[in-house]
Amino acid sequence: MSTLSRFFSPISKTSPPSPLFPTIAHPFLPSYADSKFDKVVPTCSWISNLFYPSASNLAPTTPDPYTLRLLDDFGGSPGLSISQPDEKVIGPYPATNNIPPSNAGFFINGVTVDLRITSKEWNTETPSPLVTYWDLFGTNLELSAAEGASINFPIARGTPYITSIYENLTPQFFTQHAIISVTADQDLGEDTYSGFKFKISFNNNPSSTFIIYVLGEQPLTLKKEGLQNLVASSKFTGVIQIAKLPKAEGSEEVLDAHKGTWATGGTVDTSADSESYTITWNREGDLTKQLLTYAYPHHHASFDGEISKTNLFLESSSKGTMQAVIGDSWTLKETDIPSTEWFPAKPSPEPSTINEIMEEMVKDVYSNYAENTMKGDNYFSGKGLQKYAMLALTLNHPDITQLSNSELAKLSLDKLKEALVPFLENRQINPYRYDTVYKGIVSRDGLPESMGGSGDIYREFGHSYYNDHHYHQGYFVVTAAIVHHLDPEWRPEELKEWTETLIRDVNTPNDDDPYFAQFRSWDWFAGHSWAGGIKVNGALDGRDQESVPELLPRERLMNISGFWTIIRTDLQKW
Repeated sequence: MSTLSRFFSPISKTSPPSPLFPTIAHPFLPSYADSKFDKVVPTCSWISNLFYPSASNLAPTTPDPYTLRLLDDFGGSPGLSISQPDEKVIGPYPATNNIPPSNAGFFINGVTVDLRITSKEWNTETPSPLVTYWDLFGTNLELSAAEGASINFPIARGTPYITSIYENLTPQFFTQHAIISVTADQDLGEDTYSGFKFKISFNNNPSSTFIIYVLGEQPLTLKKEGLQNLVASSKFTGVIQIAKLPKAEGSEEVLDAHKGTWATGGTVDTSADSESYTITWNREGDLTKQLLTYAYPHHHASFDGEISKTNLFLESSSKGTMQAVIGDSWTLKETDIPSTEWFPAKPSPEPSTINEIMEEMVKDVYSNYAENTMKGDNYFSGKGLQKYAMLALTLNHPDITQLSNSELAKLSLDKLKEALVPFLENRQINPYRYDTVYKGIVSRDGLPESMGGSGDIYREFGHSYYNDHHYHQGYFVVTAAIVHHLDPEWRPEELKEWTETLIRDVNTPNDDDPYFAQFRSWDWFAGHSWAGGIKVNGALDGRDQESVPELLPRERLMNISGFWTIIRTDLQKW
């Protein structure tokens, strides 16, 4: 990973304070992670499903525009299944609260196997998965059942080709559709075809076509067996790429021109200026060719400078139609990031409402802070703390808010500090632990009883399994930032260390932080964070970001906005 400047210089590289956060080793291990690869397994990433078995092996991995499933049992030999539905399944949603019913209340992506990459040898044995490499934009999955026989899949975001690197196995391709036609360099008769390129059309509606490219000097001979399988005539060592053929005229020529090169991952650099960032793709294969990659609509809206766009369009899983572009690096410019300060653009109320607002503030300040902040879980405790922190911020800046009561302002800050102390000292009802497996901060109560927990993994919305950390920690970080802003002399070293630890758990920016996972929640390609963490049965409907209203202030706080700059500036002064 390149050195990230501006907002993404290292926060800290010190170990979490062990007396404050007792150490545990997480009980749910990433069974498919290669222990020889020295990098923290991502818990909230687009690739997180790859590290574990799932219910019926249906948990998807979505580099987009393809959705991949590992070892699913939809018939045929096990392998890596590719789905790329043309249309969504749209369903109704009933009236809820004040929201009227809708005929388009939700959509789902179909799970039909368009094409599965497997081998003849796996008709009688199941390969073992191993994730051997990962970074922010790519991963490598290895499937093997015998020594010296494997398929490696380098998988990257936006890939137009699913690349498979065969070693000493007989290629086989399975579909849940019926194969209605095969076009190849040579038609040998009796449903047997040979060459370096195969066009496969299916009976789905609308009919779809996939292209199989065989790279190198060794052609492949495939025989159609039944309606759903193509099986090679002999073992093969080399690279095979598979791409769905879009409908637009000229799409096949573009895919033909760029086959043979593929991305393995990428890096991000933000050093150019305050609005730009550059994604540089790591490539393998024929490096004389430029990389072809599908981009989301928000990428196209932000591309800076010349970018070569193609007429290849495919639907993404959830973010609209993707359009393929040509280039080994992307520079994107975000010009509409708002300037963020402690207060909104209009920080003071209408004069006629001030008395009524002050009456309500008096009630809030004289309420029972402990009752509203010392809850059974940290999520609701944090929400209560942030509410009182915003109250103290508003009252302690009467020059800005026009809400003036010096006695009330002092009391609001004093009571806020008192309410924060149990959390600052990790003495709350559900204290935190530092996990050495996934390198993060987790709540105790969702851990096994042998670790002091309840054994209920869903306690506190699954925080112990890395769900919703950017929400939970965000409330505490906002509270700590406001306390320090209003009183820089109050327990500054403790507050700094505690706050930095919570921020690093969610989104430490540098990849060489030895104690935390880089960008645990944030996804540079998707352009947002993921809330879902480790799912013991797999995240069967993919990754999720289920609370946008809670996300936005947290992202502005801990990712790329000016509010984070404010806090970073204060941290550096401590």
